[in-house]
Parts: sequence; structure tokens; C-alpha cells
Amino acid sequence: MWSEFFSKIGKIVVIFLIILVTSYFFLPTFSQKKIVVEIPKRADSEKISQILWKNKVIPNPYFFCLVVKLLRWETDLKAGIYEFESPSLLSVLDKLKNGKVKLYRVTIPEGLPKWRVAQILSEKKIVDREDFLKAVDHPGRFYTQFPWLYSTKSLEGYLFPDTYYFPREDNVDKVIERFLTRFEKVVLPIYYKYKKDKKNNLSLREVVTLASIVEKEARINSEKPVIAAVFFNRLRKGMRLRADPTVKYALGSFRKRLKKSTLDYPSPYNTYLYYGLPPGPICSPGVKSIRAVLYPANVDYLYFVAKGDGTHKFSRTYKEHLRAVALYQRG
Repeated sequence: MWSEFFSKIGKIVVIFLIILVTSYFFLPTFSQKKIVVEIPKRADSEKISQILWKNKVIPNPYFFCLVVKLLRWETDLKAGIYEFESPSLLSVLDKLKNGKVKLYRVTIPEGLPKWRVAQILSEKKIVDREDFLKAVDHPGRFYTQFPWLYSTKSLEGYLFPDTYYFPREDNVDKVIERFLTRFEKVVLPIYYKYKKDKKNNLSLREVVTLASIVEKEARINSEKPVIAAVFFNRLRKGMRLRADPTVKYALGSFRKRLKKSTLDYPSPYNTYLYYGLPPGPICSPGVKSIRAVLYPANVDYLYFVAKGDGTHKFSRTYKEHLRAVALYQRG
């Protein structure tokens, strides 16, 4: 009689323990809110359990440590910033073991030079600004993975503008690889199709360089093919491009208005002084500027001037251009 009683009690206890353990593993254990927690580098399982417990991610730090030891994961839990929302113990362990850290949204607009991209990434705490710029200006380590970059002296122009998701304190090379992979996926198919159809001798660097100037000159997309055509027409006639953004790039800022004296600034990027294209891109252009260079408008304009409303007045002769300048910039 008593043996049957204790047998039933034992079964109930076992079932209760199974339910308890199962709930710890598979059911939400604590907070119903989103919680962001930072796990420092070289933190052991005990320290991690205390951090999670104090931030109300788990209800019991001792049970967490016990499970980690049973699974032999003491050295497998990774540092980083994590986000938890109504987590079960199993989901917490899965995130920590596989390094599923919180990702931060970063949008790189079209037309930014390398120093502005570096600033955005630094402000978001993705990478160090100086480390990023150093890697951009020493692209040799990316040649093997991206052979189309071979002989490129800088990654300016190839940091493709888009929205990305990065973890905090990411590896600089991995971040740059994301930009280059996106460029490779979006731009290269367009460029190779153009080369096949048009059989033009423009190199990828020349396309990106001219597209970067178009990107900085144009305010509306419909004008980009026309502006690209103006530059092609000037190049064919042996005229200097005389593009203000190239001087601003040489000066290190696109925000300041150019003075007449700065148009003589001694730099190979200054297209008021030097003929042909500058040594490389002056920003990372968007795909519409790339397309504009690959497929420019069929026009014979040689000049354009800003009208003050985001559009431009295009002219065929210098005389027409001077009248446009007088109309839109002096009166």
C-alpha cells in the first residue's frame, strides 16, 4: 500500500520536474519587454549569468550556469550586444552560442565621400573612423576576393550606397566586404552588359569616376544622363571638365561654396586645371548615376549652370552659357 503511494508521489514529482525544466528551456522566462544587454569580452558563464539575471533576461543565474556546464558550452558563449524579447532559456543560449548579436541599421546615402561614410559608421559605433579610412586607402587585401578591384588605389567610389545592418564594433574588413559585395551584385552586371552591347573602351574605374561627378552635380535623376552627356562631349572635344565638385573633393569638403581663388587649387582632382578625368572617384555614386554614364543622353550640350531650383540650364555654345550664368547666378 505505502509502496504504491510513494510510487505515485514519485511519478508526480518526476512529471513536475520535467514540466519545470521544460518550461525553463522552452517558455519565456522573465521580461516581456525588449532588453538590450552587452556581454563583455572574456566574460565567463558565471559573469554572463549575473548580467542576464540583473537585466531580467533569465530568472535564475545558477540554473543557467548548470545548464551551460552540462552542455559544455563554458567557452562557446560569445561577447557582443544582444537583444532579447520574452526569451526562453533555450533561445538565450542559442543567441549567445551562435553570436546572434543585435544588428544596427546604417543607411549610406548616394554621393558620400569616404570620410563621410567613415563618420557615419563611427557615430553608429560600427568601426573606428581612422581604421576604416586606412583600409579604404589600402585596398590590396581585397584584390583576391574582388579581382575586379585589381590595381585600384583606393576604394573611394566603391562603397556602394544602400541600407545595411551591422553589429557594433564589427571587423573593418568585414564591413568593407559588405559594401564591395553589394557593388559587385548591383553595378557589375550593368557594366558588363554595357561592355557587351556597346563595346566601349571605358574601364570600370573611369565609369565610376565620371558617375561620381555626375552624382555630385545632379539634383534630379532625369538630368543625370544629360549631365553625363555634357562631360562626354567636353572630353571628346579636348575641353577640361571644369566640374566644381572635383575641386571641393580636393579641398576635403563639399559643403563650402567655391571662391574664384580656390579654382586654382593645386590638385590632380582639380578639373579646372587638368584635362581628362580626375585620378579616381570623388564619392560613391548610386546606380542611376552609373546608368547615366553608361547610357548618356543624345545631346550636343557643352555647358550647364544651376538655376537655383535643383535643375540646370544647358547650353551648346559658350555665348549661350554666359547669358545663362548672367540670368541665373548674377541676377
